Amino acid sequence: MNVSEHDAGRPAHRGSTWALTILTLCAFTLGTGEIMIAGILPDLAAAADVSLSTAGLLVSMFALTVVVGGPVLALTTTTARRSRLMGVLLSLFVLGTALSALTSSFAVMTTGRIAAALAHSALMPLFFGLAADAVPAHKRGTAVARVSLGLSLAMLVGLPIGTALGQWLSWRAPFAAVALLALAATGPVLTLAKRTPAAEEPGAAANRTAEIRVLAERRVQAVVVVTTLTAAAAFTAYTYITPLLTGAVGFTPSGVTILLLLFGIGGTVGNLLGGKLTDRSVTRAACLAVAALAGSLLLLRATVTVKPLAVLFLFLFGAAYYAVIPAVNTRMLNVASRRARTLALTVQSSAFNLGIAAGGWAGGAVIAGGADLRRLPVVGGLIAVLALVVVYAEHRASRRGEAIGDTEQDAPRRSDATSGVSA
Repeated sequence: MNVSEHDAGRPAHRGSTWALTILTLCAFTLGTGEIMIAGILPDLAAAADVSLSTAGLLVSMFALTVVVGGPVLALTTTTARRSRLMGVLLSLFVLGTALSALTSSFAVMTTGRIAAALAHSALMPLFFGLAADAVPAHKRGTAVARVSLGLSLAMLVGLPIGTALGQWLSWRAPFAAVALLALAATGPVLTLAKRTPAAEEPGAAANRTAEIRVLAERRVQAVVVVTTLTAAAAFTAYTYITPLLTGAVGFTPSGVTILLLLFGIGGTVGNLLGGKLTDRSVTRAACLAVAALAGSLLLLRATVTVKPLAVLFLFLFGAAYYAVIPAVNTRMLNVASRRARTLALTVQSSAFNLGIAAGGWAGGAVIAGGADLRRLPVVGGLIAVLALVVVYAEHRASRRGEAIGDTEQDAPRRSDATSGVSA
């Protein structure tokens, strides 16, 4: 059994497990820091003496900072060593989150959230890249899925725990807890970054123009388009999932809480399954996940009057969307490998947030136009169908050997399907 040069020097299985555990914890911490505000918004608004709608702008500003700030940071830190950059960004995240916990001024709180969002926008691509470098090439999909799992666990576990802390203690408690978690993870993750050789060292790109050039490549653009469309498809329905389940399906508010937990469990299952499928073939996994997303949304609309079936397709909706994430992130790692990978992954993160915002806008436009809530899954499903057209075209190109994903991951799997390593 042969192992490729790319895999030489990779950590042993135990070391890889430890590395991915640390990175999953980091992703969980950052993800919880982003979404926890949803559970404490009324108390936060009262403490800052602003309206609920004004306090809600903290969510929009966080997302906008990720969309714009991530690529800017990636371009301005091209020469920074990864471990040093991660140390600065983690410190910024801790300080920004702690600042929000210590103030009652909305302006100061906004400053803290923007600082935390700026750090978040650059850290997540670094975490994905570090995970990919910590494992053999044929395990990239699973590694990326493990880091993505931290984000789904943030929704499944982090949000309810943060909300409970806010109710039991104070709205400041969730901010303090996230800041402490990030501080505790800083030492281990910096040790990991120093011990793991990077595929893209400082100065790998000749200059910033060369880095930007990678964004003009068709394969990179296709990943960004698919990422944006799938996020928009999912959040066209998910943004308004509570009124959809109560008003259209007929569940009680307490029942919705359980269903959202079920959605999160589906996301966790889908994330892990998506990682396994991605290890076999990146583009095929993306096709299957996007097709499942489109199907689950359209079938959710078709079965909205039959509660058991609606619950089933809600679970599949969560599983399908979170199965997309490791596939598209691994695809980006493959097509941008060794050529401004960090910038490409940062743009990928921006694409997710742009899709989330676009989905929320599309769903709101459907409702504002007087359409029934049951139209939301249909609109989301049609957007997912559009994404499927793009990703299927990429899969066909990959099968013809035109995409780097074949030579870097898919082809080795086919050439040594039994051993699972590159020949």
